[in-house]
Amino acid sequence: MISKLLNIIYLVLLIVCVCILIRIVKSEPAAVPVAASNGTVAFEVPKIEVSASETKKFAADKFEMGFSLEIRGKDKEAVFKRIAERRSVILENVKQLDIPQSDVEQNSVDIRKEWTYRNNKRELVGYVATQSFVITVNRKIDAAALVQALSPEPDVEIHRTSAGLKDENAVQSKVVKAVGEKAKAKAKDYADGVGATLGRVLQINGEGGGIYYRPIRLRTNGLMMAKSAMLDGAVAESAPDESAIADSVEVSASVRVVFELK
Repeated sequence: MISKLLNIIYLVLLIVCVCILIRIVKSEPAAVPVAASNGTVAFEVPKIEVSASETKKFAADKFEMGFSLEIRGKDKEAVFKRIAERRSVILENVKQLDIPQSDVEQNSVDIRKEWTYRNNKRELVGYVATQSFVITVNRKIDAAALVQALSPEPDVEIHRTSAGLKDENAVQSKVVKAVGEKAKAKAKDYADGVGATLGRVLQINGEGGGIYYRPIRLRTNGLMMAKSAMLDGAVAESAPDESAIADSVEVSASVRVVFELK
C-alpha cells in the first residue's frame, strides 16, 4: 500500500517536472549546434540580423549668419577708427531688425602690421584690422533682411548663413526611435516568413547618422540680392530674397540589430 502511494507521488512529480521542462523549452529558443574553427561543436541561439536607416527633413528654426570686417590703412589710429565706424553700421542694422544683442557674437578686433621686403630690407606698408561676427535669428526672413541690408556695405564681408535646429537632441531622438521601429518591423517580416517569432534583442549598434545642413550661399548671393533689389528700386524698399537661404535640415540615423528567433 505504501509502495503504491510512493509510486503515485513519484509519477505526479515526474509529470510536474515534464510540464515545467516543456514550458522552459517553449520559452527559450532551441540551440543549434555549430562547428567551430577548432573542430569543437558549439551551440548557438537562432537569430536574425537586420539593418535600417532613416532620414527625415525638419524645418529650420535657427539661422546663423557670419560677417567680418577688414580695414587696411597706413595710419593705425585711422584704421581703428574706420573699423569702429563699420562695426556700428552692422550693429545699427541689427538693432533696426529688433535682433537681441544677446544673439550677436563678436570677437575682439585683431590688428596686424603689413610689411614689404625690398633689397633685403623690411618696410612697413600699413596696418590691417579685422573683426568677425556671428548673428543668430529665429526666422529666415530676418536672416535674409540682414544680409540684404549689409550687402551694399563695401567693408563688410558676408559669409555663409547656416540653417539649424534649436533642439538638436530632441529631433535626433525622434529619428533614432523611428529607425529602431523600422528595424524591428523588418526583422518581424523575415521571422514571419519562416514561421518564427522575434525574441530578445541580442545586439544593437548605431551606424553613423547625424544632422546634415545643406550648403548655403556665400557672399556672392548677398551681392546678387542687393543688385537685384537696386534694379527694382531702393534696397530698403525691396523685399528680402529668402531663396538664397536654406529652410530645412536633414537628420539621419542608421542601426544594426540582432534579434533572437523563437
